[in-house]
Amino acid sequence: MKIGLVVHFFDFRNDVRQWINGLSEREEIVLFIRKEDQKSMESLLPPNAEVRIIDERKSGLWNKIWETLFRFLGHLPKSRQNFFLMEQFKISISATPAQQASAFRLLNLTMRLPKWLSYDAFVNKLQYKGNTPISDIVQFVCFTELSDNYFVARLLQEQKPVVVYVYSWDHPCKHRRFSKKMDYLVWHEGIRRDMVELQNIPSSRISLFGATQMGYVERFIQKKNEKSSPFPFQYVYFGCAIGVPQLVPVEIEIVKRVAERLQIRHPDWKLVVRPYPVLRDWSPYEALKSIPNLVLDDGFRSAKATSIAVGEDALLDKFVTIHHSKAFMHLGTTLGIEASYTKAPSLLLDLKEYARPEQNLDVHHFVHQYQNDKYLNLEGFPNVIRTIANLDEVLDLLETNPGKLMAYNQKVSSDIPPRSFDQLAVQFLDILKNRKG
Repeated sequence: MKIGLVVHFFDFRNDVRQWINGLSEREEIVLFIRKEDQKSMESLLPPNAEVRIIDERKSGLWNKIWETLFRFLGHLPKSRQNFFLMEQFKISISATPAQQASAFRLLNLTMRLPKWLSYDAFVNKLQYKGNTPISDIVQFVCFTELSDNYFVARLLQEQKPVVVYVYSWDHPCKHRRFSKKMDYLVWHEGIRRDMVELQNIPSSRISLFGATQMGYVERFIQKKNEKSSPFPFQYVYFGCAIGVPQLVPVEIEIVKRVAERLQIRHPDWKLVVRPYPVLRDWSPYEALKSIPNLVLDDGFRSAKATSIAVGEDALLDKFVTIHHSKAFMHLGTTLGIEASYTKAPSLLLDLKEYARPEQNLDVHHFVHQYQNDKYLNLEGFPNVIRTIANLDEVLDLLETNPGKLMAYNQKVSSDIPPRSFDQLAVQFLDILKNRKG
């Protein structure tokens, strides 16, 4: 069976590359990539992989009209605040200040307009070139968020079989390009319900697959006793989660407050801070280096100035650093899930002292994104820290009774049993065969 994988964000998704390697050992694969991604992907492609450049975008007034209509009037997920935050992030990393100001105004207009145009109706109207060779492909695989509307239009209009891997737990909450004519793979049953509730995708089109992001967790679990602590001192690990530049200063203020409280409660411990990998400009973190009991763990990103990729060794070292910490703290990130597979308590900071929920763009809305509230912001666990007083209590608990914080880890990690990339490759092929059968 020849499988066509429509790939993007290839430099940052190490786990997808590993999973594709497993598929290529079992089936013939073809990678479909956009021309603008070709250069960044060249050094990352699997050995002997066949690559085809997507050439479907067609210029003209008709397509421009429908692109504009979908931009402003296209359906949004029911979790609209997640979409808003994601669009803020995309604007902030892809434009000059003047362009950003214009894009923010258009985004605010978009959020106020009625939403009557579905993604299926939109791509059904697009006129495409039909230049990309696809006749020999038995099964197409896409990844959220769908990267090329014109290629999608062709696949759907020509009734090609397409399965979409919902790459992350927050993608049903923040993306808008979901077709009811495609099949989907998700991490677990909860995310299947998210797809139904937030995107109106029929449950019958959704299969439980697992998480390629947890492939590295599985590797860590196999090797967790091989590496000692990376630091010669006791520490709490803080994983920065915010990629929207306007909110980064608030996260940094929270980091400073945690360092202050840690100094008071445990003067012999340090706070180790991991910058957010996908935030392109790390200069705001420089101010943290002057804090005596804080260490900035900033050596893991690629040395390439234009890259936000993280090396393979650094991905496993991340889990080692979490595992040997007293606890892992964050404001809402996938690392909060990944940390739950280690012996370090995973702690979510939902500090009311820093919340301004009446503002459209605020750390409160970041912490209370749909997926955080559903899977991490759990009632009845001390791991969710809501005030500075709670923070002090938990810092004391880390010394006196850390085991009391591990029930939360067990709850969070129970949804996704980690599997190897090879196991996920086999699982994917089994799903395809069963759906065809």
